[in-house]
Amino acid sequence: MANRDEWKQLSATRDEIVRSNIFVKLEDGDGWKSNPEIPTAKEILLLQKEAEGLPENHVEQPWKSKEDYLKAQYEILRREGTEGLRFAVNNYIWNNTHGLRQDDDEHKFVYTQVRVKSYVMTTLGPLARVEFMPQRAIKWLKSGRLKPGSLLAITTKADKFKTICKVAVVAQRPYLLGLDQTPPLVDIMWGNPEDAVFDCDLELAMIEARHGYFESSRHSLVGLQLAAQADTPIDKYITGSHKKNETPSFISQHPTMDFTSVLRQPLADLERLKAMREFNVLSGSLTIPEDAEGISFLDASQLSALHQMVSKELAIIQGPPGTGKTFTSVEAIKIMLASRRKRPGPNPPIIVAAQTNHALDQLLGHCLDANAKILRLGSRSDREDMRPYSLYEVRRKCSRGGGGKRFRELEDDRHNTIHRVEALVNSVFGDNLIDPRELHTHGIITEKQLKSLYDEELETIPELEKLGPFSLWLGDSRIPARIIRDRQPLVSETLEADEDFDYERDVENIAYDEEDADRINGKEIKLMHVWTGKEPGHFKSWNHRAQRLLREKENLFDIPQDWKGAVYQHLQSQLVQATTPTLAGLLAKYVDICKQRRALRARQDIDMVFQQDIAVIGCTTTGLTKYRAFLAGCQPLTLLIEEAAETREGNITSALYPSLQQLVLVGDHQQMSPRCDIRWLGQHPYNLNVSLFERLINLDMNHVMLNEQRRMRPELRHIVSPFYKNLQDHPSVRSPEARPDVPGMGGRNCWFFDHEWLEDTNSDNSKLNDQEAEMITLFFVYLVANGVSSDKITILTYYRGQRSLLLRKLKGHPSLAGCYFNVFTVDSYQGEENDVVLLSLVRSPHPAYGRNIGFLDNPHRAVVAISRARQGFYMFGNVTNLVEAKIESTFLWGTIYQRFVDQGMVRRELGLPLVCQNHGNEIWIKELDDWADNAGGCHERCRETRPCGHPCTLRCHAIAHENLPCSSPCFQIVPECGHPCDGLCGERCFHNCEAFRQAKALAKQAQRQETGSPKGKTIEDLLLQHGAQDFGYEEPAKRKGAISTGSPARGLYSHLREMPLRPLEDNWKNAEAVIRQLDRELDEDRAKRNEMWLSQNHYMQDRWMPTGVNASGTRVRTGPIITRPTITQYIQPPNDLPAMTTTTTLTAGSGTGPIFAPTSNHFPKIAAVPQPEHLIQFEQDDSAAPESSMENKATGDLKEDLIDLA
Repeated sequence: MANRDEWKQLSATRDEIVRSNIFVKLEDGDGWKSNPEIPTAKEILLLQKEAEGLPENHVEQPWKSKEDYLKAQYEILRREGTEGLRFAVNNYIWNNTHGLRQDDDEHKFVYTQVRVKSYVMTTLGPLARVEFMPQRAIKWLKSGRLKPGSLLAITTKADKFKTICKVAVVAQRPYLLGLDQTPPLVDIMWGNPEDAVFDCDLELAMIEARHGYFESSRHSLVGLQLAAQADTPIDKYITGSHKKNETPSFISQHPTMDFTSVLRQPLADLERLKAMREFNVLSGSLTIPEDAEGISFLDASQLSALHQMVSKELAIIQGPPGTGKTFTSVEAIKIMLASRRKRPGPNPPIIVAAQTNHALDQLLGHCLDANAKILRLGSRSDREDMRPYSLYEVRRKCSRGGGGKRFRELEDDRHNTIHRVEALVNSVFGDNLIDPRELHTHGIITEKQLKSLYDEELETIPELEKLGPFSLWLGDSRIPARIIRDRQPLVSETLEADEDFDYERDVENIAYDEEDADRINGKEIKLMHVWTGKEPGHFKSWNHRAQRLLREKENLFDIPQDWKGAVYQHLQSQLVQATTPTLAGLLAKYVDICKQRRALRARQDIDMVFQQDIAVIGCTTTGLTKYRAFLAGCQPLTLLIEEAAETREGNITSALYPSLQQLVLVGDHQQMSPRCDIRWLGQHPYNLNVSLFERLINLDMNHVMLNEQRRMRPELRHIVSPFYKNLQDHPSVRSPEARPDVPGMGGRNCWFFDHEWLEDTNSDNSKLNDQEAEMITLFFVYLVANGVSSDKITILTYYRGQRSLLLRKLKGHPSLAGCYFNVFTVDSYQGEENDVVLLSLVRSPHPAYGRNIGFLDNPHRAVVAISRARQGFYMFGNVTNLVEAKIESTFLWGTIYQRFVDQGMVRRELGLPLVCQNHGNEIWIKELDDWADNAGGCHERCRETRPCGHPCTLRCHAIAHENLPCSSPCFQIVPECGHPCDGLCGERCFHNCEAFRQAKALAKQAQRQETGSPKGKTIEDLLLQHGAQDFGYEEPAKRKGAISTGSPARGLYSHLREMPLRPLEDNWKNAEAVIRQLDRELDEDRAKRNEMWLSQNHYMQDRWMPTGVNASGTRVRTGPIITRPTITQYIQPPNDLPAMTTTTTLTAGSGTGPIFAPTSNHFPKIAAVPQPEHLIQFEQDDSAAPESSMENKATGDLKEDLIDLA
């Protein structure tokens, strides 16, 4: 009985926690605790002088009280979420007041011709589907506009925010059947249901701010209000006033923990082993022996951090680059899980969170490896192995048979409300004309006017019965409503796109359930008049007269025929306005039902967690408050946050659930700090870019720093060491086997290349430096030619414009076809690493504009940028500009630059040093022209003998001869005709004679007889046979596939898959014409991309076969014929070698590649190898996909079959 009573009490407690987190009780008055979740019109319309007066955010001293602390955090965070839109709306009002054109600018996006087309009744709530017109044509798959969660301000076209301001949030922006329409459609959610618009003809204007993203702070704001309603043991540390770190009560009750999971192998000393297995964390710090690394996976600092993480109420662990932050966190979680299993009773799960989905998946993956039962919240995981552990999948496996009686009741209420809304909408809109009785019911027309429409003599007319009494009254003035809708002008100007935006990666709707992650679905109720009245053609403004006629005429048939259409439109508008309050009330009721449904679903999910004994629940730091009702209802005791130094303080404070007793923060405040969309709010005195992690360390809160790095070679760590005192090298990074030298650099594994090439600014106001990008591209080519795999090189830059430029240059370089490119902004590469890192600093303004480095002066970004490399790190930038721009940059970049100088890794006057692996010669690259004839080696002749026996006539190159086709003359006898070969050594043997051609024709005919003749086949059969899977469609279907970054393969039918396929009725000439035209376009595009390369190189394609000399002195074939596209520099044969090289200059588009461009970065042994797999994967038309060697054969076969059909 006691257990049953305890269970009921526990269940009631969970019910209350869930409801209090969904139905948030706001205080009365105007204080911060009374603010609704969505900002009000009053907040958006605040003038600048009224918007000032925010409290300061103290980061250098403790707070006096929790109330003051929470109030400051809330108001500053609220302003950050609304300031962008507030400023944009005020800018719109100012422009309107001064008669300026309302257009997109650096502050806002303006959308006109906005109309509500329907309402989608989803389980999230009612969504208004609106159509709109942007100021210019938008490439929506490459645009960050109208991102779900963005805040919108809406007014009417006539009002222009004078008195009307409706606030809404973008709920979802589906592309198919949404943004791809003309005009585009987007789904929004009204901040207040009373603001809902139901007049489908009412033209609105919509404003979106360019700066600020409300969704990132929306749930944290609610969480801060809830945090003020309850206390936790962590509160005393958050204010900064309590320095003594205490032990959580649940650990004090069960202090014995098993630390044997950190041992490399069981200890021979049984007493010592038992002490590790039954260690009492209250007895003091974990004893760290001198041979700690000999018996444990962890070093001494990691073991110290581990003890703090499992035994203290607040643990702060700083992990410099490469010191194993995540590894230490995983070991702590293992110990926590083992202790959790030993505690009696229902044990709540451990909550783990990270700033990014990538870090979260990595952490949860380690938990899986430790055999923990996990649950992942959120739908943005890129890892397939995480899908079975999503809330949706776990819920589906534990099906609850429809959700129970209460769930079915709520669903019935929801559907009944939908039916009521639909019925009311149909009375206003629909296939028929307005019912006059509805107008009379709402007081729009009088009793006499109603009777005037019901003439007994007219009641039997069929048309009257079909459309209603207004049909005869309108007569010729009745017109289809689409005539008025379709006449609205469409605006389309310059195409706008953001090449760094990824639709699949960056777009996520605001749904709580994963099943709605792709698209929130629901019953769509359309708002659309089928019929309307014709406007008087000779009047621009007729509304006032239409109202006067309606007031004056008791018999509606007395209204002049020319004005009946205008009066009818007025009646339609009046009926919509009259029914709007009722519809808005129904929407408010529907919102309440959806909240009840969400609360019940969260409550059921909590029961599922305990039934399935879920041990670890993971989510992003945003999810900590988005899913607060569910997480708080689980009553967790421990919260561990990775990347805590990147997380906003409000995101963590708002997630301090009342049950929490232990908070573990893992991060590094020297690296990336929290991002603030409104720059001035990130600065003093508001300090939104200072994390809770950094603030507590600055207040001398007890913390542990991991001090042994396992990433960088010692010379690379030397560059980073000014930012981390006492940072040491693990023995592994000093090992030449683990950290070998970068090939082709002569042991110089770091270098600072100084230049004075001027920067530029692109159309998005992002900085770029073309010559610096070209230098980095050519250096990338050199490293690849010397054996560095392209996927082992990362290029970092501070600017998105430079990133796009670098990608274009890399993808357009002929020698890098098929390579994988890691090009990232510094901000997005936190937590990542690679063997070789090239850093593009970009900034180099014209001297007339003075020194300027923009946000390169941010030390957090600088630390990330210089600490990502394992083996080689090379910087490119203007040193003078870096160190002279301002005092901060002198200290920051001057310190970094001096670290290169100390190691002799900069020679400003000479440039970049290369060392030939073949001859040991040193080459200095200062200008772009210095790369002209470099093939990965030096300037000497190769002079070695090829495997075929011919001498190599090329300049020094890093690629093995086995991977370079021979271009010497071939003297083999052609079997088909008995004549000497007319080709080169690397070509298939042939002779230009009739006997050879006849022999080849007979061989081809015999082959066709074996494989089957295409005679009798139609063009459709052949297209389908050769892979045209999209036959019958006007456009090629999009699919995810590999595309080459270099030049596509040459061939008449290389564009087969991008043909606009349609039935051709056996007219193969039409297909051939299309293919030829597309090939010409391919040639023109290829010529443009290779223009610069062609100015320096001659193109040549070699076909060759390996040969050797037998004992009798006769040259014989030793291997299969190899075809290799190559580029070779124009080389004059040396005087002491016979003139045996044939160099053929071909036109652009010949499909060739450079001599130092092997088809694989690993330089395989020569053999008849297939085309390498292309490594860059992204969404692309089939028309852009590469043709593999098999596809080239297929298109060649198709060509022959088409000829046979002719």
